[in-house]
Parts: sequence; structure tokens; C-alpha cells
Amino acid sequence: MLPSHTLNIGILAHVDAGKTSLTERLLFHTGAIGRLGSVDTGDTTTDTGELERRRGITIRSAVASFAVGDTQVNLLDTPGHSDFIAEVERALGVLDGAVLLLSAVEGVQARTRVLMRTLRRLRLPTLLFINKIDRVGARDEALLADIRRLLAPAAVPMTSVTGLGTPRAEVVPYTLEDPRVRERVAETLAEVDESVLAELVGADPGPGGQVPTVERVRAALAARTADGSVHPVYFGSALGGQGVGALVAGMAGLIPPAPRCWRSPTRTRCCGPAPRRTARPRCCCTARCRRRSSRPPCVRSTASRPRSRPAGWCASSGRAASARPARRSPGAATPAPGPRSASASSRAPAAPARSSPTRRNSAPCRTASTRPSRRPHWPACGTGRTAGR
Repeated sequence: MLPSHTLNIGILAHVDAGKTSLTERLLFHTGAIGRLGSVDTGDTTTDTGELERRRGITIRSAVASFAVGDTQVNLLDTPGHSDFIAEVERALGVLDGAVLLLSAVEGVQARTRVLMRTLRRLRLPTLLFINKIDRVGARDEALLADIRRLLAPAAVPMTSVTGLGTPRAEVVPYTLEDPRVRERVAETLAEVDESVLAELVGADPGPGGQVPTVERVRAALAARTADGSVHPVYFGSALGGQGVGALVAGMAGLIPPAPRCWRSPTRTRCCGPAPRRTARPRCCCTARCRRRSSRPPCVRSTASRPRSRPAGWCASSGRAASARPARRSPGAATPAPGPRSASASSRAPAAPARSSPTRRNSAPCRTASTRPSRRPHWPACGTGRTAGR
């Protein structure tokens, strides 16, 4: 059966929280692989590099897929070391949701807070998975208090643990058919959903009071998880396999697929619905579309052609050329001076021509380069002389 939609889900955590082990367990649980690999032996599916297998760390983001019903889930195993933060940033741009891992022993760490702050800023649907519940020193209620205080105030636990901190630790999923569980989830949803708050306030506070129905709480939980307001919390162990089935069900039921672009069905995270037919079609999916839509008009169009300039206008300097006598050929006759010129020449000798350095506009237009060239360059102002000659 072909999948009806696809989910791109990233696995993010602090270093050594168990991201690769959880990815391997998810692939094995859903039947995508037939043998469970281990980080210690260097035979996991996502760690393919020689250095990754030898050191037991993730350096480059890797993708592995599995199917849950009619949903295809693409898991992105990301590095946990801060030296490879560029790989994590590259993966965040294509995610529909994320699974943030925490260790039940170490709790909330520095890298965990940075990742959660980024996920909340991007408003990505995020599920919290508390790993290593079978280790000595694992916590549940105290860790939930730290999560609400440091990471996300609206954290909803979806499973409980029995035998915490022992190899016999087991995970018991909560069911919304239980009125106490449904009321506790509804109280957490009321902090971010006004409609659920109105239903709770209007309910009878007595022992037999009415709480929102199962369908209403499930729909509100899915809606608030989709917009990043609420974060469901799951307990489990990646090595032992406890709680992995509940996490898979939460990934398929609480994380919605990304909306498709109206121009390309294979492109996600678009600007929204298609514009009206009267408007110019624009798409903000890529920077190339934005650059194409903001191009200036063509310089060859009639609307952008420059106006014709009068004669004697210098196109390079943007001002009128200074009045200078035209060059005469050697055989041309010299015109006779007028009466005023003759009287002036008889009174005083002619002074050499000098350019006034006081006014900038009175200098002649010299647009040609002073560098020597093979061909003479005549400026557009019509002075008939090049600069530097």
C-alpha cells in the first residue's frame, strides 16, 4: 500500500543521550530492518562513515525510513556534539516534527535547552522521549518538574513507568478513556487552549462532574501539539525497547504532515494558499523565487529609456561640455578678427588661456582614461581632445 503522506521527523538530543540507538530501535520495531545494530559494535544503519563506526558518534545527519499504516516516516538522525551544529541546522529546515531525547539519569542538559529553545522558536511539533529508564538513578516525577521548569511548561506525560531504575522497568501507556487521565490532560491543555478552559470552568466541580469527551481532548491535544504549544512526554528505553510502541503511535497521530506548496506538490513549508488570479503569482518557498519576483524592469523597454540630451551634453560626466573652439585643419584659412578683437589686440598682447580652478563646473569635461591605449578615445562631449593630451 502506497503511503498517503510523509513525515520528516528529526531525532535531536544532547551528546550520548541515545539518538542513534533510538533510531535503530524504531527501525527494528517497525520491521524496516531485520537485525538490531549497536553503536558499540559499529553496525548501526545510520552511522555509515568509518570514523563514526570507530568512535561511536554521529558526524553527519543520516536518513532512514519506515512505514506506519499509510504514513511514511523519514527519520533524521542528527549529531549531538556542538562541533557539528551545522548538520543540525541543515536538518531543521526540512523537518515536520522532532523527537527530543532526554536521559532519565542526567536529565535536562545544556545542549537540551538550546535545542528546545530553537524548536519552540520554529514552532515545530516536538515530542519528548525520556530514555534510559532501566538505569540506576533514573527519575520520573522529579524530571518532569525539571522539564516544566527549564524546557516546556506545558508538558503532558503520556506514559508511566513501573520498576524505575531497574532492568525490569516497564512502560504503561495512559488511556484517555480514564476520567482521571483525561481530566489531567485537559487541565494542561486549558493553559494554552481557551476553548478547553471554557469547558472545564463550566463543568460541575463535584465528584461526578463532566469533563471534556475523549474525542474533544484527543483533538485538542493533536491541535496544540501541531502548533508547538504542548509537548507530550514518553518514557522508555532505546536498548530494551520499552515505550517505543507508544512513541511510534504518538509520531503518527500527533505530528501532522506539512502543507504542500500550491506551485509544486513535492515542496513543503510554503507561504500558504495560492493567490488570486488577478495577482501576480509569487511563491516564497525559495530565495530564488523572491529574487525573480523583485527584478527591475528591462532597460530596453520604452518606459525605462533615457530621454534624449541636447547637443554638447557629456554622457559620462552628466553636465554640458565647456565651450571650446573646434579644431581646424592645417589648410583652413584663419577668419578675420572683428573690430573689437582688433582693438583689443592692439592695446595688449594676448594672454595664454588658463582654466579657473575655483569653480568645479568651469573645468573642461575629460571622461577618457589617462592610461595609454592603442586607439584614441574621443569623449562624448565633442571637445575633440582626450584627457592627458
